[in-house]
Amino acid sequence: MSRKLELIREEKLFRLLPGRTKHSRLEASGVALVDDTTALVVFDNLNQVARINLSLKHHATNTLLPAPSLGSGFEDISIDQRHRRVFCQVESVEDFDGLLRGFVAEYDEGARFIRCTRLPSPLTKHNKGFEGLAHMWRGRREYLYALCEAGHNGKGRIEVFVRARDGGWKASHRILLPPKAEFEDYAALAYRDRRLAVVSQASARLWVAQIDEKARAVTPESEAVYRFPSKSYGNVEGIAWLDRHTLVAVSDRKKKRQPGRCSDKDQSIHLFRIPAR
Repeated sequence: MSRKLELIREEKLFRLLPGRTKHSRLEASGVALVDDTTALVVFDNLNQVARINLSLKHHATNTLLPAPSLGSGFEDISIDQRHRRVFCQVESVEDFDGLLRGFVAEYDEGARFIRCTRLPSPLTKHNKGFEGLAHMWRGRREYLYALCEAGHNGKGRIEVFVRARDGGWKASHRILLPPKAEFEDYAALAYRDRRLAVVSQASARLWVAQIDEKARAVTPESEAVYRFPSKSYGNVEGIAWLDRHTLVAVSDRKKKRQPGRCSDKDQSIHLFRIPAR
């Protein structure tokens, strides 16, 4: 049976960002951490990145930064902590050959645009692309982990890409998620210190496990599944590790078909603690 995540604190995003009101559309879709005090948040309806202090109170550094890109909005964000670069994920765009592909926009530490490169794996639908992104180094090789929104033969999967010599990305390998992570959909991905977290919006669950990087697979005995504190958390679409036991999450806008209670937690940023075993 899944255990319940413990809420530490949360706040509506409009209350943290200057010039925004309760009527502003802040459809949060991804979050990454600059350090243990600052988060970057992306939105699937804006070509902007929010910088938010994790006190979740009004702070002088809270702001919205422009983020030019191929698409309209982003699905997730990740940070290269070694070189302080930021990667924003574009779910799907029609490429020059007519195929749909995910793209990654890259920015430097000063939020200046560097390039936008495609992920080579073709997609089948505009709205069934990559939903989660994580960046990592292994020695001198640089990788991107991209979570696929829809399952593959009933299972979730992560496509892993390695940096190519021309600065783009090429396919490296695939990680299939095990039966414990067979959710209705896949909405968010976080990876840090060989620890993987995957969120399902439709199932309202969080799956956590260790990754054996040499075997390129999940360590079975490390798996655990958690549920959110209430059924109001039906729109979590971004997640990041703050530390081994704490996660930062962001929520998208409530959908029309969802119950009214989901508006209490939508378009928000949350901090959750994983309960002790």
